[in-house]
Amino acid sequence: MFFRIVLFSVTIFFVIRALVRHFRRSVISNLPGPAHTSYLAGNFKELIRSPEITGAHIDWSAKYGTAFKIYGEMGVKMLFISDPKAIQYILNTSGYNFPKPLSNRIGFTIMLGPGIVGAEGQHARHRKILNPAFSFGTLREFLPLFRQKAFKLVNKLKEEIDSTTATDSNVVDLVPWLSRTTLDIIGAASAEYDFQALDGVQNNKLAQVYNNLFADALYQMSDINIAMPYILSKIPSFFTSMLTRLPLRTMSRFRNYLKVATKVAQEVVDKQTQLYLHDKEGSKDLMSLLVKKTFSVKTFSTVHANLSEDPKTKVGKNEILAQFTYELRLYISARSNTKIRTFFLAGHETTASALMWVSYELSRHPEWQKKLRGEIAKTRSQASERGDIELTIADFDSMSHLQAVMKETLRAYPIVPTVLREAGKDDCIPLSYPVPTANSEMISEIPINKGERVIISLLAYNRLKSIWGEDADEWRPERFLHGNGTHSQVNLGLIANLATFSSGIRGCIGWRFSILEMQAILIELLENFEFSPSPGNVEIIRGSTGVMAPMVKGSTNGRTQLPVTLTPL
Repeated sequence: MFFRIVLFSVTIFFVIRALVRHFRRSVISNLPGPAHTSYLAGNFKELIRSPEITGAHIDWSAKYGTAFKIYGEMGVKMLFISDPKAIQYILNTSGYNFPKPLSNRIGFTIMLGPGIVGAEGQHARHRKILNPAFSFGTLREFLPLFRQKAFKLVNKLKEEIDSTTATDSNVVDLVPWLSRTTLDIIGAASAEYDFQALDGVQNNKLAQVYNNLFADALYQMSDINIAMPYILSKIPSFFTSMLTRLPLRTMSRFRNYLKVATKVAQEVVDKQTQLYLHDKEGSKDLMSLLVKKTFSVKTFSTVHANLSEDPKTKVGKNEILAQFTYELRLYISARSNTKIRTFFLAGHETTASALMWVSYELSRHPEWQKKLRGEIAKTRSQASERGDIELTIADFDSMSHLQAVMKETLRAYPIVPTVLREAGKDDCIPLSYPVPTANSEMISEIPINKGERVIISLLAYNRLKSIWGEDADEWRPERFLHGNGTHSQVNLGLIANLATFSSGIRGCIGWRFSILEMQAILIELLENFEFSPSPGNVEIIRGSTGVMAPMVKGSTNGRTQLPVTLTPL
């Protein structure tokens, strides 16, 4: 009887709290916005299933401005933002007051398992542990690795061109090659693990399961697949694992991926654990840094001190090492396996996609290829004069045309186009540009209630003509040759006022790694190939696959593709 009373009381409490939140006065409800098209998926249906990922972002922003209302899953109203001051406030000024929504974190967990991408509460600790892996000194040591893999990519592309006698033998789909290259790099850099993806995926299970992963799982998602993370966030957590076993396309594809990725990540954990036991200094890769943070040198020294005690009193060497290895493996596995999986996937797919878009734009702009090759040759000559065989990070930074091309591509093609946040408390979001309410009242700030969600469109911000000029829809690297390319007084983003890597305390931790990796690969490609569009009327679109991925317009196979003509130099 007592249990029933408690259960009834708790149920009533949550029902009343939900009703109070539902009927609270919300300024968001009074904003204009697109009509409700699907109760289950809300306006996410248009965002995710538009023919091109830019469609709804650009169309809505042109019609409703930089702050307006959209409908989320199950008819919940959300704030859609591309206003620079609002983005700065949410991501920079009040970063921890706007956490990722539970539904968002569940979505990341379905894709990656638990890890830093979906972390809340312990995010600062996660960042502190991982920051040394992305210091300038560590990145400098990765540069030879980037060159080695880029050189191998060049040779593989030449082999493919030479191996065919077809008239269009120089047309190469860059998607698999760039993806394999960045996978090999992230494997070596994060855990000294050689995937050998560039040698072929037939004997590499992880490379196989990564192949077209996002497109298979997320392209043209059904309403139920879109809504499922939100539904899971509204039910008791003990039901979550059961529902994630449903035979839905998205969940099935990621379950298969996680099964393989977890096994590979555990192999990496085991390998690095053994290395640490025999060499406490370890290597400079990400996994070694995680091991060092997990078990202090003092702990390690204590174990080995025990090994050197009087043979009559000490515990057997094998017993100590076996126990220490077991404890270390369990301790690290719980903390590191998911981080390694996260870096394997997020660390290679996003960089590969960005490189695809750089390659695409260069194939359409031969004048910029010429400028870059001239700049690279000049920089190599200067490096040779001072006695350096290879280019340094400082050399990369000195190449203004290379920097401009990278920044402009990241602006025009934000690989992850949106960021989701939720108000952790009642707050008020300031705006750069006043917006009208449904009553035609102009407001310059938007009060937001605790629990209300915000979708930040990095894509729409990167295209604002008030920020980037009237040619914001064009790929024009010249804008970055002088200054940061914007007309904005608001500083956000991690590089050149770009929101592509997000901003603030949750900005992409690996952005410097990614930029340096792309520069090294791009230099090798430009020195060895001339890029041009593939023959025929092939139109490339920005496909919505969770990331902004190139696809051939009209293709029905749901695959990411980027056919480009490569002419060896």
